[in-house]
This record gives sequence, C-alpha cells and structure tokens, in this order.
Amino acid sequence: MSDLIKRYFLNTADNANEFNPPATDKKISELENQLSIELPTDYKDFLKFTNGFAGLVNEFVVDFDPVDTIYKSTQGTCAEFFPWAICIGTNGGGEMFVIDKRQTPYQFGLLPKIADEKDFLPLGDTFEKFVEGLYNYTAFDKI
Repeated sequence: MSDLIKRYFLNTADNANEFNPPATDKKISELENQLSIELPTDYKDFLKFTNGFAGLVNEFVVDFDPVDTIYKSTQGTCAEFFPWAICIGTNGGGEMFVIDKRQTPYQFGLLPKIADEKDFLPLGDTFEKFVEGLYNYTAFDKI
C-alpha cells in the first residue's frame, strides 16, 4: 500500500493532500455488513492507511469518502437509480467514484450523478488500477 500512496497520492508540490487517520478493521467490517458485500482487499488496505482522502491524484481532484459516510453516500446517491453501485467518493465535478458490484471481480469506475446505467465508465478491477487510470489520464481514453 505504501507504494500506491507514494506513487499516486504524494505528488503535489504544495502537499495540499489531506490524509485521515486509518479506518479500523471493525469499522470496515461494519460497512461491509451494511452493504452486504466484502470490499476489495486493496481498497480495504487504502482505508486502513487513510480513512478518506481529499486532494489531487496528479492533477485530478479526488475526494474519497471515509468509512462512516460511504453507506450514507451510497443510499443518498445510488440506491434508487443505481442499486448496483457503491459510492466511495467524487471528483467534485458531478461524477461519483463507485464500485460496480454487478460482476466479480468488482469494477471501480466513474458514474455521473445525473446519468443512465450505460454512462458508467469502468476503470479497473482493483483500486490500484482505478487510481492509476486517474493519475495517467488513461481513464478517459475509453470515453
């Protein structure tokens, strides 16, 4: 996990990125119970390093939700129209970062808040691939 953090999250000249204290195994387990799924291992490792994050990945604005707000965010933004999606954050520009639980392995990707199901943009089946796609802008080659 430290390589992922160094490579993609410690890249701003002014160190404006905001890391939070780690999530506990208990809090992560409670979230998994609320969502009725097991979260991907590398995403859980990220939460154990920083329980939420706000800042830049390269020049891409990211705001990953802490464990305590993921269920509420999912219920508020996804439950009615995208019951297959778990909202784990946003880019501040009207797109959610979601985990698509319709298939395994789960897909991480982008979903506009005002969208159709077909607007989901999968970016990887691991959290690291998702973040790498944001960092390298390869996420947008699929658009």
